[in-house]
Amino acid sequence: MSQPATKKKFRLRPEFVIAFLLLFIPAGMGVYCFIPQYSYFTAMGEIVPVQEIGVQGSVNFTYVNEGLTRNLFERWTTSRAFPDAHFEAADASYEEYLTMDMEIGEQLRNDTIRNAVISADELVDDPVSAKEYDQRSAELIEETWNYYGDSLGLMLGIGLVEEAKGDDFSHNGKYVIAGTGTLEEDQTVGSVGAIRDKLRTAEKFGADYFFVPKDKENFAYGGISNEEEAAQVSRELDLKLKIIPVATLEEALDYLRQISG
Repeated sequence: MSQPATKKKFRLRPEFVIAFLLLFIPAGMGVYCFIPQYSYFTAMGEIVPVQEIGVQGSVNFTYVNEGLTRNLFERWTTSRAFPDAHFEAADASYEEYLTMDMEIGEQLRNDTIRNAVISADELVDDPVSAKEYDQRSAELIEETWNYYGDSLGLMLGIGLVEEAKGDDFSHNGKYVIAGTGTLEEDQTVGSVGAIRDKLRTAEKFGADYFFVPKDKENFAYGGISNEEEAAQVSRELDLKLKIIPVATLEEALDYLRQISG
């Protein structure tokens, strides 16, 4: 008669456990980092001299960085690129919205460029022909292809007036003049977004004067107006630059002529 075989107990060797954990934890974290988790972000950008887009003026328009991250890894890389970025939770549908917004922004940019060209032309003594107007507008649209949105309108209008009249509101670089705001067909200055980051950007790059829309009485969107937000941010961050709300292109020019005076 043979003896029954004795059952051997399985013992998990510690080195196997350690090896498994060393492989599993990074793999699990890697998977987690790429799970869809959408966030919308805004961050400071730069002030851009109008001379960089082919206008012989001395003022600057302001842009900020914004976009969408789709997972934690993208959010981490964005944070590395823009340490000051502010993130807000979003959902997958926001990606489509942002694409549409950028397409609309391109059209709005082209419209405000045309408005700036015609508005500046109306304020100088030597108006251009229709052909020259079309050519100048097309040149500026081509030079600004990498920007979207219409917030450069006001500063572009000021720069074009400087170009036409030979003015230099910066006094040969003594003052750094920046700002934001659309320019409409009737030369009024329209509201824009990202006021907080634009002000922070202008302060970072040493702006002395910063133009914003004077829209407290006619702000058409939710929340507080550009004018009120700018005053609030200035107090909160103790900004050194001077904020100038203006309702029209002419009002902005009058202020700059006082500085020159």
